[in-house]
Amino acid sequence: MNKSAKRITTIFLVLFIGLTSIKISAQSATVKIFPDVKRQIIRSIGGNYCQANYSNHAWDAIGEATLKEFRPSHVRVALPMKLRKIDFKDYRGENYTKQPLVIEVLESLKRMKDEFGVKNITISVWDVPDELIVDPSKKSQRVIKPEAYDEVIQMLVDFLLKAKNEYGVEVDQFSFNESDGGWQIIFSPAETIAFIKKAGARLKDAGLKTKLLWADTAQTLGTVEFATQIMADTTIWKYLGPLCFHSWWSESIADNEFERVAGLAKAWNKEVWCSELGFDAMAWQVKDMNKSWDYGLRFAIIAHRMMKYAEVEVSLYWTWQNNYEIMSPDLTQKYPSYYVTRHQTDFLNTGTQIVHSTSSDSEILPISGIHADGKKVLQLINMKKNPVTIEIEGFDSTSIDLTSTTQSNNWEVTKNFQKTKKGKFTIQLKPESVNTFIFN
Repeated sequence: MNKSAKRITTIFLVLFIGLTSIKISAQSATVKIFPDVKRQIIRSIGGNYCQANYSNHAWDAIGEATLKEFRPSHVRVALPMKLRKIDFKDYRGENYTKQPLVIEVLESLKRMKDEFGVKNITISVWDVPDELIVDPSKKSQRVIKPEAYDEVIQMLVDFLLKAKNEYGVEVDQFSFNESDGGWQIIFSPAETIAFIKKAGARLKDAGLKTKLLWADTAQTLGTVEFATQIMADTTIWKYLGPLCFHSWWSESIADNEFERVAGLAKAWNKEVWCSELGFDAMAWQVKDMNKSWDYGLRFAIIAHRMMKYAEVEVSLYWTWQNNYEIMSPDLTQKYPSYYVTRHQTDFLNTGTQIVHSTSSDSEILPISGIHADGKKVLQLINMKKNPVTIEIEGFDSTSIDLTSTTQSNNWEVTKNFQKTKKGKFTIQLKPESVNTFIFN
């Protein structure tokens, strides 16, 4: 072999070894937990029960199953004001709360409270009758006539009073769904202020405790700007509840956009709520997308980012009924998103104090917390298509349990598989996996 050939061979070997070492190092990471650095305390992981907005019934089998299994303390329920196949003149005024679908919503609220222990209820409205709209020919970006505010508010008050007086249910929050974006109804910040002024005063005068959600925006981007403009009028502050947004179309935005939401809420001493937790509002256009592992993993990632960076205290998943459903309508099949949801409801639910955690690899997502009983929890999402060896440091324990969800195994539980040594242990995570560790 001549000198040139040797030189080329040597260069090739050096490059090969270097690339190999890069590949190997990329398959390991370090996760550190800082128990003394506290974030938010989780109030609830709940769900949306909005079928009354999409069908002729408020209740369905999936909704009942999720109420039984997850026992959410917080729920969001749709109130249909624009009813199907009935003229507004036939249910206008006092006839509104006598309509079968409205009664079914009221009955659902009572069951949620009495049978399933729901403690906090948000009511949201998607649309109102054409007679109350500036341009009734529009299907979206629909503007309510300012002179119709009083009638819309009266419909709401009539419903809330009937819920309280006849069904024993007091509604805690109200919103117009995604009114900044106008999927159906749209409000400018100025129109929002005008409506809240009237609605807040009317609710108070009626003896109702119901607050109006601050914003309830369609996506993360724009939430801070829209919510900030609403706060320009000091007279409505007393009527406002938590800062609230939806997480649609947020997969590709930077983490600091979520952190801006958390920062705004802290500045006003408000809780952060994500009232529709999901990543793609158009997923319904892709047949069976919600049944796929891709959907489940992406759902896990958006749930992680909401909790970690927006410091969400109440998450309301979209949905816990037969819409973007997490199980089959006949309840015989549970989809990957169901098991991803259980990682949250089982291990990161009410009373969990979230504490700071970091990862040396941006594709290994950690979130950690301490339960009210002192048990510690760490959730790790491996976004990679390869197994990764993780060194974990920060929690001490003599017994660690692991629950793992992958495409091939929805729910794998390993009891007492590991213990820490000087607050550290090492484990290999499976490719594209959601993993929750409980430190006993």
